[in-house]
Order: sequence, then C-alpha cells, then structure tokens
Amino acid sequence: MVRSFKAARLFGHILLGLVLLVLTGGLWDNGNRALKATKRWWLFRITRLLGMEIEVIGTLPEKSATGMLFVSNHVSWTDIPVIGGLTQVNFLSKAEVKKWPLVGHLANGTGTLFIQRGSGDTNRVTRQIADYLQAGRSVLFFPEGTSSDGRSLLRFHRKLFHACDHVETQVCPVVIHYSVEGLDHNPVAFIGDDEFTRHIWNLLSYPRIKVTVVVLKARPLLAESLERQVAGIRQEMAQQLEWLHARASVSTSAQSPDASSRGDQPDGAASF
Repeated sequence: MVRSFKAARLFGHILLGLVLLVLTGGLWDNGNRALKATKRWWLFRITRLLGMEIEVIGTLPEKSATGMLFVSNHVSWTDIPVIGGLTQVNFLSKAEVKKWPLVGHLANGTGTLFIQRGSGDTNRVTRQIADYLQAGRSVLFFPEGTSSDGRSLLRFHRKLFHACDHVETQVCPVVIHYSVEGLDHNPVAFIGDDEFTRHIWNLLSYPRIKVTVVVLKARPLLAESLERQVAGIRQEMAQQLEWLHARASVSTSAQSPDASSRGDQPDGAASF
C-alpha cells in the first residue's frame, strides 16, 4: 500500500512536469530562465519522492558567462535528478531515452542532448555541447558511456571532451555513490536488461536511499594537454569512489582528504 501511494505521487509529479513544460514555454525555448529554475526544482523533487537523502561534499562552481562542463560516473538514470536538482545543467543522454514513456518528452523539452551510440555522430554532439557552453549553458555527460554497478569506473570515452577544441571551458568532475542501510549491494544501479518501470517500482520499496555527491575542483580543460588531463580526472574520480565505498562499509564520518564536507544542499537546493 505504501509503495503504491509513493508510485502514485511520483507519477503525478511526472505529469506535472509535462504541464510545467508547457507553462514555462519549454516547448519553443528550452533555455529560458523560468524553465531552468522549474526543471531544477522538478528534478530535486523526484529525489525526495524516491526517498533519497543527498549529502554534498565539495562546492559546486559558481555560474559564469561560459557554461561549465560536468563529468560524472554513471550508475543509474537517477544520476540525472540527483545532479540536476543541485545545479542548473543540461544532460547528454543515450538516444533510447527519447522513447521512454513521458520521461522522454520531458528530457527532449528541457534541453537534453542525445547521442546514438555506435552511430558515429560523436563529432556532431561534441559541436552541440560546445554551442551550449558558448551560450552559457552547462552540460554534463557520462564519459563511461554506459552505467555500471557503481563499484568502480569503467573506461572513459574521451571524444566528447574535445568540446574544448571549439570553446574555452572548465570541467568539473562529480562522483556519485548510492547506499541502502542493511544491503551489501546497490539496488539503484540500472544496468544490463533492467526495465525502467520495474526498476522504479523496486526503488520505491526502500524507505531511505543515501546518496553522496562529491564535487571535485573545477579546472580549465585544455586541448593541448587533453589526454593527460582526462587520465588525471579519471584517476581522481576513481580515488574518490574507492573512498566512498570504504566510508560506507565502515559507516564512519571520516572526511575525504581531497574535498571539504557540506552537510546540506548547496544554496538554492533546499527541500521544496
């Protein structure tokens, strides 16, 4: 009964998103200020409806004239509401998401960029990312290219980092970790043959999902040293992920050596 009630609230919130997409003018201008603020609230609310409690370690970059390029490890579709509820950002998603019920329409109408894996359109998407950044719109992509169980990082695909060939930008790495008390596995991971609606139904069975987001220091992304930079970013993210797993397994309040702790949401990301 409780899970059915939570599912009804979540479904209602998704329908509300479609209404808000129209009211904010997102159907004809997916970069307007009203849509950006509404999208952030809407995504953050999804995490609450899923029972997620988010801890942010580190400080999200301040808004600048040129958009910020964010990169993150990829565990689940929930990575999008988690990060999108903390800062205004546009996502790069696999093309299949367009076909998801309701969610696909929302993603398309709120400025999400899509890439067809294996189609050879990386150069086109890289140019689109650069155009967004040039217009002051931040973009996040998942350099692993697919989701994992969250225990370690997969190999990084580096072509999309070449957005810096077209526009000066900074890159901010983000690491996400999920845990549920009493479980030694990660039920949030969305991998393999997982089906979207079944996955949501399973998540709603947990009263509390702990999410930790580590924000690493933003740095200029330079074309002349790109390969070395990407390797360094991956190493930093892997170290943070290892620390997060160790931290969760011993249930201590130890602090990461490379990030300052914040016990609550960043400014503007409080509960609604």
